[in-house]
Amino acid sequence: MVVQAKTVAGGASARTLDNQIARAGTEPSETGVVVVGAGFSGTIAAIQLRRHLPVTQNVYLTERSGSFARGVAFAHTTTAHLLNVRAANMSAFADDPGHFERWLGTQGAQFPEEQLRTAAGTFATRRLYGKYLEATLHSEIAVSGGKVELLTEEVLALEAPLEAGEDGHLLRCRGGRTIAAQAVVLATGNLPAHRPCDDVEFHDPWTPKALTGLDPHAPVIIVGTGLTMVDLVLALHTQGFRGPIIALSRRGLVPQPHEAVGPSWPAPVFSDAASGSVLRLMQAIRAELRAAAAQNIGWRAVIDSLRPLTAKLWRGLPAAERARFLRHIRPYWDIHRHRTAPPAAELLNRLRANGTLRIIRGRVAEVRRGPGLAEVIYNECPAGVGKSLAAQRVIYATGLQGVRDSGGLVAALLASGQARLDGQGLGLDVTQTLGVIDSHGKTARNLWALGPIVRGVFWECLAVPDIRLQADQLARELALAMAEEAAAF
Repeated sequence: MVVQAKTVAGGASARTLDNQIARAGTEPSETGVVVVGAGFSGTIAAIQLRRHLPVTQNVYLTERSGSFARGVAFAHTTTAHLLNVRAANMSAFADDPGHFERWLGTQGAQFPEEQLRTAAGTFATRRLYGKYLEATLHSEIAVSGGKVELLTEEVLALEAPLEAGEDGHLLRCRGGRTIAAQAVVLATGNLPAHRPCDDVEFHDPWTPKALTGLDPHAPVIIVGTGLTMVDLVLALHTQGFRGPIIALSRRGLVPQPHEAVGPSWPAPVFSDAASGSVLRLMQAIRAELRAAAAQNIGWRAVIDSLRPLTAKLWRGLPAAERARFLRHIRPYWDIHRHRTAPPAAELLNRLRANGTLRIIRGRVAEVRRGPGLAEVIYNECPAGVGKSLAAQRVIYATGLQGVRDSGGLVAALLASGQARLDGQGLGLDVTQTLGVIDSHGKTARNLWALGPIVRGVFWECLAVPDIRLQADQLARELALAMAEEAAAF
């Protein structure tokens, strides 16, 4: 049955707000809009929904871990992982770009060690950004008078309402609770590979166990050389690990660092021919790079100029061209588009210079297991010569994977036909207005999604500047849809 309980009221004082977090998990008092997942995507979606929906409308934010406004990216850790984006670009609100920087100057000022000022800009730690998101969520709870409620629940499935003719969904949760929802927003963030981890192989690089129980002098292998690898190396170094670290990927590419902001470059205008072909598009971008270099403007400005165009360019590519991009261009795009903070890049350079960190080009062919030991058989690239490495641990940091084997709610939606994969199998298929598309190709009623889970449709929806725009769009679209439904009765 559908359980009911009293509403958890928000309050203005810090103590009341802390109680809101502590009491998260009580049942909602009435049906409302339910957001599944409380990382950045879910948190900012809940806030934007509360701002665009009628003042009487309840918004429920669910999170299975009970850690709201954090997620994997901004969790409490002992390592000062830096954000990969300047503080100036990390406001939670697109229409208030200075919001985060102002917070750093007020509430964030008590954590000066969590902010690094460099020639390329100020970079805050991820855990400090998590405090900012918590504070922003608390503020909305207070302002709304408790109309944003927090529920510590893992949603397993969405079911049709029990009463005939009713709209919305029933959310079935682990533990038996059922929550009635007028509309559901999926904001599950980056889904880890649904594969078990043990004492040697870790397919989830963010589990705390991945870096615990290590011999401080025995080798560790990281499969992947992107931003996750950078974070893992930083964490190992911080905890005193001084053994060999071997990072392995097919191309051995490492993220480029940010530099001081220089002159901007105007957004290019691409021909229809270039917009429909990866090869021609890359040729056009290289022409932009050459033109910028002739004016002493660096490549970073050109790549940044593409940001407003990326989603449109991605949509314009035929399916075969998107697949070609993923196979051949994505690794190069990622290291230039998703850069690392200068201090992290400097540490990597030092560790590579002294031999602690090795970057190897190769493709993993097999992992042979022994007691507390792994032998990684890999084919060296580009020659394809078979070689092997021995290590006490193998950590997979290969970036975002598809959602076919992710398990949980997403897998249940796919299995039931309530949702379908996008053309690349990276995430859920959605409309341009973020409505979930079911297995019959129809837009599911009152079911929406945003953030990394829809990256196959929009491509650039992984970082804060992209997700905050989606959250605002989704809130407006959902509010309009609900208003139209109400007017129809």
